[in-house]
Parts: sequence; structure tokens; C-alpha cells
Amino acid sequence: MQGLPARGEPHRGFVLAKNPTSGAAQPAIAAVRRNEQVYASIAGDLLASRLPADITEAELMRRYDVTRAELQRLLDRIAAEGWIARLPGYGWRFAETVSSPEAQTQAKAFRAVIEPAAIAQPGFALPQEVIVRLRERQQRVFEGELDKMTIGEIFQSGCEFHEEIIRGAGNPFFLEALRRVNSIRRLFAYRSFADREGMRRHVREHLRLLDVLETRRYAEAAELMARHLQRPLVAGLS
Repeated sequence: MQGLPARGEPHRGFVLAKNPTSGAAQPAIAAVRRNEQVYASIAGDLLASRLPADITEAELMRRYDVTRAELQRLLDRIAAEGWIARLPGYGWRFAETVSSPEAQTQAKAFRAVIEPAAIAQPGFALPQEVIVRLRERQQRVFEGELDKMTIGEIFQSGCEFHEEIIRGAGNPFFLEALRRVNSIRRLFAYRSFADREGMRRHVREHLRLLDVLETRRYAEAAELMARHLQRPLVAGLS
């Protein structure tokens, strides 16, 4: 969980310094949850046009009842995702593409162009181990995990699926463009409705797409991807 204390260990990377179920870890877990709640509130208020385009840190601290240190961590995260930027000298400005009502439709249209095009690129290839890993993950989601996942987890699962596929084009510009759009789309996930049957349909389409990619029928896969991305948006899963 992001924000929990961790330590580095030889040959193991980073591991949690405290058991997340222990009493000592509970304050860190509570802080992470609080951070996520405030992040979701800012996203929801922005999408509902309850926030001005330009805003000060003092206004944000007062509105969301956070300390300056807590707010700075949030603003650093939001700035890294690309939907806010510091103004010269004073204050912050939300990205126009995020706050406009057309942003979600425009993001969807952009993806419907670049993702099928990536699959249609000469030399596109998806390693078998990647296909196996993606299939196992999507199968687990379809067979029961979906009902236990939060909107944020569902969104992240969809992002990882599509980013792994577009990586097969071997062109970093495709992947970078999709990641940029996904960082903006994250906001929309927080106001998506919980249409679980619609989500299962999207996962079934993911599994079908993997079947076609595995047999290297890339022209068919590009068409499937185009149709998949043209369906109604469901909780960021596409």
C-alpha cells in the first residue's frame, strides 16, 4: 500500500517494515486512507465544477481540512498525473482538458485511434509470458475478484492490461501517450457507476482479445480493440 513504511533488503527489493495488520502499522494505514479520500474529493469536486480553475494552497487546505505537508504530497501526486500545475509565483491551475465536460469523450476517442494503431504496427509482438500473465489476472477478476475490488483497483487493472498490450508495438511514444491519457482518466473513475455486469462484459472482451493476440491475428485484434474502446465507458475498465 502506497505510503506504508518499507525497507530495502538484498535481492528482495523493498518490503514492508511493519505487518499491515499490526497495531503499529494502523496509523500509517489510516493516513493512506485519508490521503485517498481527500484525493477522491478533489477529483470529484473538479469534475463537478465545484472548484475554480486557479486555486491557492490556503483555499485547498481550508476546504479539505488538511495540513500543508499533507496537501503538498497530494499536489505533488496530482501534478505528476498531469491535471494540475503550479502557477508562476503563487497558486495552482487545474488543466483545462480535465475540467472540460468533453474531456472523457476526447480521451476515449484518442485511445480508439492509438491502441488499434499500435497493434497494427509492423513488428508488433506480445510475448507468451505476458499473455499468460494478463489472462490469469483477467480470469481471476472475472471469476470473483471484481465484486471485491474498489473503483480505483478496477481502474488500475484496466490501465495495466491496455498498457501491456500497447507495449507490444515496441514504440515508447505509444506507451507514453496512453499513460498520459490514463493519468487524466483516473479522475473519471471516481464518479463512475458500479455496473458490475458491464464490467464483466469488458473483462470477457479482454480475454477474447488475448485469445486473438496469442494466435498472432493482429489485424483482427486491432479491430477487436477498436470495437472494445467504442463501447460505453464503465468505471475506467476499458
